[in-house]
Amino acid sequence: MDNRRYYGLDALRSSMMLLGIVLHGASFYLVEKPPGMPVPTDRNNAHVFDLIFNFIHQFRMPMFFLMSGFFASLLIDKRGMWGTYKNRAARVLAPLLVSMVTILPLAGLFAADFMLSARFGTHHLLPDRLESRILDREIGEAMVAAGAPVGHVPLLHLWFLYYLCFFYLLVPLCRLLVWLSRPYEAELRRLGSTPITAVLFSLFTALSLWPFRGGQGIEGVAFLTPHVPSLIYFGMFFVCGYVFHAYREILYAAQRHVLLFAVAASILFPLSQVMGHLDRADPGQWGYTHLMAVLVHGLSIWALIYLLIGVTQRFFDYESPWILYVSQSSYWVYLTHLPVICLAAWWMVQYDLPATFKFLCVCSFTTIVCFITYHYVVQKTWVSVFLNGKRFSMSWPWQGQPLQPIVDR
Repeated sequence: MDNRRYYGLDALRSSMMLLGIVLHGASFYLVEKPPGMPVPTDRNNAHVFDLIFNFIHQFRMPMFFLMSGFFASLLIDKRGMWGTYKNRAARVLAPLLVSMVTILPLAGLFAADFMLSARFGTHHLLPDRLESRILDREIGEAMVAAGAPVGHVPLLHLWFLYYLCFFYLLVPLCRLLVWLSRPYEAELRRLGSTPITAVLFSLFTALSLWPFRGGQGIEGVAFLTPHVPSLIYFGMFFVCGYVFHAYREILYAAQRHVLLFAVAASILFPLSQVMGHLDRADPGQWGYTHLMAVLVHGLSIWALIYLLIGVTQRFFDYESPWILYVSQSSYWVYLTHLPVICLAAWWMVQYDLPATFKFLCVCSFTTIVCFITYHYVVQKTWVSVFLNGKRFSMSWPWQGQPLQPIVDR
């Protein structure tokens, strides 16, 4: 049994959730809308937010699902199959269902407020019916033209919990894969200790990216109707994460070769953006350009994944107030950030100000609200028990006080 506490990986998984504030903040100020997202943005926008959005999206959810698979394997070790499913039902399925009837309607209202204000220049908290019908028709026509799904129930940012529920059903398959690999364990461990493994993972990722325009898995996920290509794409990372726990030499390889993956990522990410742009510019051609786009995106994604794992394992794999605080607060912050960030963006859309200033105001306001509510309203209450299974008594991490003991139910 693996009894080690992976502080660095826990912080990495939590950081991916917190990056949702930056990603969604940038989405209000895009110049070029991603495939499947033909929605109005603020009139004050800048190309730098396209770069920020595309960069974070490149690795964020693949890394999150990879870490989810890793910790699912760790949980299986400690609790067994049925104990794990009981835990995941309480920590993932139950918060998803509750959030769908509490957080999701608020996020939908404020998102609609922002889009209507950006499109018509009005500023109503309760959407105007005529403007809403016009906007719905325009977005629907744009989505049909882009080949995006129309008429599906939106889950917005809650889609990741929804997909996780499907991926936990893959645990028996993951266990079977690990069991079948045992006769080749020595060879696989040697292979996992080298950077070559990242290239092999990249090829599988490139194959799963083939259905996506521009080689980017960025469309079709945020709806109640599952998007099969996205399930396959993100599910692959969950399975890989589960296998990572069985072959932890992969983690040590990432740690040893941080510089190599940093150089690779710095070359591959810009190249992936160029190839993605060329591929989207000619969507009727699914030949050489599309092949190069998916290959380069696959390589870029895994270079970034290995880089981030290596950095966190090398520099953040220790007990600290910051790591504990981020790990325990990130779930609440992610669940609640979208209605807050949409409200802030809607409020700022009426002012003609630089996009960078608006972005910083929106993200700062959202971060402050979410962390203050966690610190003073959530961590010592039943809400923390509901989300994390325990209550906590933590000081602000910058106060430098010793870690407070966890207060159980």
